[in-house]
Amino acid sequence: MGFSSTEIQAQITQFSDLDYPYPVQYQQLENGQEVAYVDKGEGQAIILVHGLGSYIPAWKKTIPALTEKYRVIALDLPGFGKSSKDVNSYSIPFFAKAVADLQDSLGIEKATWAGHSMGSQIALRAVLTYPEKISKLVLLAPAGFETFSDQEEAMMSNFVTPQSIKHTPDSLIRQTFKATFLDFPKEAQFMIEDRVAIRSAENFDGYTRAYAGSVQAMLDGPVFDKLTNIKHQTLIIYGKQDMLIPNRQLHPNLSTKKVAESGHKQLPNSQLKMVDKAGHFVHFEQSKIVNKQILNFLNAK
Repeated sequence: MGFSSTEIQAQITQFSDLDYPYPVQYQQLENGQEVAYVDKGEGQAIILVHGLGSYIPAWKKTIPALTEKYRVIALDLPGFGKSSKDVNSYSIPFFAKAVADLQDSLGIEKATWAGHSMGSQIALRAVLTYPEKISKLVLLAPAGFETFSDQEEAMMSNFVTPQSIKHTPDSLIRQTFKATFLDFPKEAQFMIEDRVAIRSAENFDGYTRAYAGSVQAMLDGPVFDKLTNIKHQTLIIYGKQDMLIPNRQLHPNLSTKKVAESGHKQLPNSQLKMVDKAGHFVHFEQSKIVNKQILNFLNAK
């Protein structure tokens, strides 16, 4: 699906102007960061942790299905969406602590953590650091299974900078989002429109620092070698046609299935589901299938 530049003209002056499908609440964390979140439903808690550059609305096809039986908390990580953007330094442990602090502030002793992409790497770090806070893990197209050499890490660090994010043209923004789906759906168009619109928002520079800092955080915070220490029940879901994992430029001989199986093998109490006709945004593109898999996993003893 193509989009002409004239189709995307929206501008916003504040990140708080972004249109969210649910009422947003705010919580100030121990470190002074203000985190935006939604809190829907009742029952055992599930915390949804989004991926790189993403935000709460990316869960719009997940939240309704889960809230029928569970309490769902979805947050904007610091640096993204409607949360604070005055962070000095980003790291995977920093993000894990932010989510854990939000959980504590809401009085939730234990929760399932469900992460998408970078959010999965954050969840994996969290379960290693705060195992008592997490009951189960759901990993959707998880980052952290694919490993990189020092040279490959240096190449990615040099490629993604605040300046490169700031000056990304509309055409490349559209191309990037389309690459996260097998077949880009009309109902995901809001992600492109919002990404273009935030360029005019106050503290867009904070977003660009968060984005570049998060890429560096993933490279600096590997978890693969520690996966064998995780005993929690874990559901791993990848789209069979994921074009982001593995990195096709750096690892042309790797397949998504190989990456998925390598992580599954390392996690002693995990199950792996490969979903057909789905790219990196597997939970959005094949929401009915993925939601059913998540609910079956959560309902099992």
